[in-house]
Amino acid sequence: MRIAVFGAGAVGAYFGGRLIETGEHNVTLIARGPHLEALRSQGLRIESPEGDVQLPPGAFNAVEYPDDMDPVDVVFVTVKAWMVPQAARQIGRILGFDTLVVPLQNGVEAPDQLLDVLSIGHAIGGSCRIFSELVEPGVVRHTGVPPTITIGALEGIASDRVERLRSTLGDAGITATVRVDIRTALWEKLLFVGPLGGVGAVTRAPIGVIRMEPDTRQLLVDCMAEIVSTARSEGILLPNEASAVAMDLIDRAPADGTASMQRDIAAGRPSELEAQVGVIPRLGRGHTPVHDVIYAALLPSELKARGQLAW
Repeated sequence: MRIAVFGAGAVGAYFGGRLIETGEHNVTLIARGPHLEALRSQGLRIESPEGDVQLPPGAFNAVEYPDDMDPVDVVFVTVKAWMVPQAARQIGRILGFDTLVVPLQNGVEAPDQLLDVLSIGHAIGGSCRIFSELVEPGVVRHTGVPPTITIGALEGIASDRVERLRSTLGDAGITATVRVDIRTALWEKLLFVGPLGGVGAVTRAPIGVIRMEPDTRQLLVDCMAEIVSTARSEGILLPNEASAVAMDLIDRAPADGTASMQRDIAAGRPSELEAQVGVIPRLGRGHTPVHDVIYAALLPSELKARGQLAW
């Protein structure tokens, strides 16, 4: 397959690297800055309980923009959530007739943001679970449970195309699942990543502390209840056990781990605050008091990181 990973950072480079490792695909990693330079000069290193690998520069392509690329079969979109609309406009340049575009962002809005820009028949729903970090340019470190990808058809997509992609991921050692209710799957992930990122950013504590302290654990529970209620208002009926599954994932996560949104806020970088936390007050329309407080507490730092506030 001809595969592009648009935004090949901690998440995209991991999954792209596993596909490169098979030696069966023509993979292009679209990145920027020092990370791009390291990919070009040193290659990609993955450190993981699933097996370390060092991929030399000649094993893949690394570019900053897709301008000069030929059409590809699959595009994995792994930019930060707020960058999806801009990425969608650039992705149009490398679409073939039946190219699949797979968003792997946190949150529930990326598929519709792609559909707003791309013609029907390309975008599908996608989600991933992975604890990974770009520890230095060209080096991705994965910790914790085995990474997984969930995909599912949206408007105008034949299910056999989605199944072929699942098989390709499986051949690369990536646990992949096809869900006919992919939008439900996106909300199920938000149940895990949203509370963890929001509570983690407010408390500035690692996962082990958040889940151990009764008060912060209760904050996680309260956030999950608001997400379930908001999903219901959007026509998404989450399974009865969804919150328990999300809490089990938190309980099995590395004790010293932190969510990516928490790390971005702590470092003063723009974060996925809107996609992971702000989306709930926006859709919940006054019925999400816990999210209201978390969002309000984190918003000044977010605006500062984006150059809209200064102190």
